[in-house]
Amino acid sequence: MIEKPPYWILETQHCAYAFAMNAAGILENTYWGKRLEKRADYPAPLESEGWASFNGPSQVLPEEYPAYGGMCYHEPCLKITFEDGVRDLVLQLISEKSTKNEVVIVLQDIHYPLKVELHYRSHPQYDLIERWVQLENLGQETMTLERVFSAMWHLPVGGSYHLSHLTGRWNDEFNLVRELLTPGVKVLESRRITTSHHHNPWFLVDDGHCTEEHGNVWFGALAWSGNWKLTAEVSNFNATRLGIGINDWDFAWQLKGGEKFVSPSAYCGFSEKGYGEASRLLHDFIRDELVPHKKQIHKVLYNSWEATFFDVNEPSQAQLAEIAAEMGVELFVVDDGWFHRRNSDKAGLGDWWPDSEKFPGGLTPLIEKVNRLGMDFGLWIEPEMVNPDSELYRAHPDWILHFPTRQPTLARNQMILNMARPDVQDYIFTKIDRLLSENKI
Repeated sequence: MIEKPPYWILETQHCAYAFAMNAAGILENTYWGKRLEKRADYPAPLESEGWASFNGPSQVLPEEYPAYGGMCYHEPCLKITFEDGVRDLVLQLISEKSTKNEVVIVLQDIHYPLKVELHYRSHPQYDLIERWVQLENLGQETMTLERVFSAMWHLPVGGSYHLSHLTGRWNDEFNLVRELLTPGVKVLESRRITTSHHHNPWFLVDDGHCTEEHGNVWFGALAWSGNWKLTAEVSNFNATRLGIGINDWDFAWQLKGGEKFVSPSAYCGFSEKGYGEASRLLHDFIRDELVPHKKQIHKVLYNSWEATFFDVNEPSQAQLAEIAAEMGVELFVVDDGWFHRRNSDKAGLGDWWPDSEKFPGGLTPLIEKVNRLGMDFGLWIEPEMVNPDSELYRAHPDWILHFPTRQPTLARNQMILNMARPDVQDYIFTKIDRLLSENKI
């Protein structure tokens, strides 16, 4: 055990994030904002026994990673049911490890063999703090994870804040909404297996005195493409906190003995220079650090979909390639309709080989023509989906995500393959590998 309550500070070029253990053993956020000159300038952790007789310390203090249990009535980051039915967590600090830009805090339940690692990483150039969590079952009995958020973020107490977020739908994406946060909990989420157009796992909070170029902005995003959830809570004590992570809706993860669970990363930052600077920092980080091709200049791309829909064949695509080359296109992409019996959206998904009637010689003749015209060749594929009318589904109806006692769920005449199955993975990798090996794509 660590005897002296420690203090941690992660600093970037212009901002800082600090947290500490108070005398009662509660891990608190102490600061998130503009970088201060000296270590001594950062505030000390708060001490409180609660408020009146109905609110314990967790209701008043800015807990760094609040766990469900005891008198925790606000939104928690972590919620677990143990094998014996206990649904209460009491975490204590076991160890810590710090390097120049990284901190790992190791917590453990006082009774059950659950280890919780809080990971922090600063990205100084982009004024971003990255956070994620790793859980490990050190025992033998299974634990059920009911909620695992990647992070909780606390704003300076007493402020009045506006939350900006993105909403929309297909063909009407990325509509910006800005609204005042009032006492209670505002929930943003996706339950669609994907991040979705309906809400995006991004947020921006300002203190009401912000413009494109001036004012305090706290912002962030979750690096996750599946179901996600954000809770923006204003407490009765005028404290504002944001939790973000995997959505706990329809979520119950069985963490067996010896297994680990790692959350996706949450990236958050602070800027004094308004909305524009926050946007530029996040975009620069994504381009420089997350996108695998780094700072490549993107090719001018042509995609066949709007011109042909499913009416795809070698002669018509070759004619389009000639027109595209004359226009200066550098990457010619054949969209939907090229694969086995794909004449509408009702058939073919899953059968990832060229349709023999549309491309009697395979894709090679078209690709060679596209290359002779000075363009690269690209190909559309949707490997996670399957049509009921396909060779794949007829051979393996059990490969889709479904309950055996219910009719499969159809959307746009297609179903989702269970990509957690090794045989499904092998099939998809084999088909894509063959396409890429036999063709210059």
